[in-house]
Amino acid sequence: MIEAAARNVGLFRTILAGSGHSLADAFANLERAPQIGRMTRHPERGLLGARMTLPADEGEGYWDLTRIRDDMHVVVANFSYKDPRFELVPGDGLVQFNFKLSGDMSLAVSRSEPLRWNRPSLLVWAQPTGVDISEWTAPSARERFIIISLRPEFLADHFMSSAEHSPAALQAFVCAKREKILYCQRPLTSQTFDITTRLINNPFSGPLALVYTEALALELLCCAVHSFTASSAGAAEEYTERELKCLHMARTMLMRELAPPPSITRLARTVGMAKSSLTKGFKAVFGETILEYSLGCRMRYAMTLMRDQCWSVAKASEAVGYAHPTSFATAFRRHFGVPPIDVRRVKSREKSAQ
Repeated sequence: MIEAAARNVGLFRTILAGSGHSLADAFANLERAPQIGRMTRHPERGLLGARMTLPADEGEGYWDLTRIRDDMHVVVANFSYKDPRFELVPGDGLVQFNFKLSGDMSLAVSRSEPLRWNRPSLLVWAQPTGVDISEWTAPSARERFIIISLRPEFLADHFMSSAEHSPAALQAFVCAKREKILYCQRPLTSQTFDITTRLINNPFSGPLALVYTEALALELLCCAVHSFTASSAGAAEEYTERELKCLHMARTMLMRELAPPPSITRLARTVGMAKSSLTKGFKAVFGETILEYSLGCRMRYAMTLMRDQCWSVAKASEAVGYAHPTSFATAFRRHFGVPPIDVRRVKSREKSAQ
């Protein structure tokens, strides 16, 4: 970590405002920072956006920063630095919803052990004013994540205004007397994964891109708050450390084995749980059934193959375990709302435009 601090100039806060400065400082400096290559405004909606592209000698990718009035700050990260990056993050009293798709970032939550944020997940974070931490990225890690920061009062008033729809697990994040860092990490649902992907790959430009960012940021917050509500409904179920380990093993198997996906019987035998306990526990802990989660993993992987690697529909369907492209096309359309051929056409148009 010391070596990382000596070899880099930090992440977006340090680059825009200087070492030890806050998120608010970085956004306040957007219009003056020489690193900003593109600035966009939507005065009627109170939106301001800017893109900071990485210099070629430092890495590849960009940071997109959007301020939504005085209510929310949205940071979209899609980059890979060649060297490790280290940054001091001062406490600002905000609540952050962090939606991670890929990368390898660590946060110094305690002196004994950092929090390694290196898998698809939702990290809800509250850092009191005056409590500083450090964070750092691994070299060459492809970071793809979204951070939505908002005042606790805004979260409480707009997303938790009714006691009936106010998840108990989120109450601590809006407490006015927080004195230490509070965080909670949970898996991404397939719906949240899809929205995060769409926001990172924002297809619009100019003011329209800002409106799109605002809309999807609100949708992400709705999904995040709902995930706490859904998990609270099954909170009466308690699981031992061994059972939780087995459930996470099952989830990892589903992520890795796509063609063909493992049957529930083989999954249960491999992780050492009864089928009934596995199916019930998986739904309670992760918010999705085994089949729903497996299907989501396969569909997202197929989307990546067609969109990012230009695979054909037939080749992608085979890669995720479908014997017939027509069955795959039906499942893909049911999952994403569009046929897979449309993904291929969009990619072809993008290549032609380039």
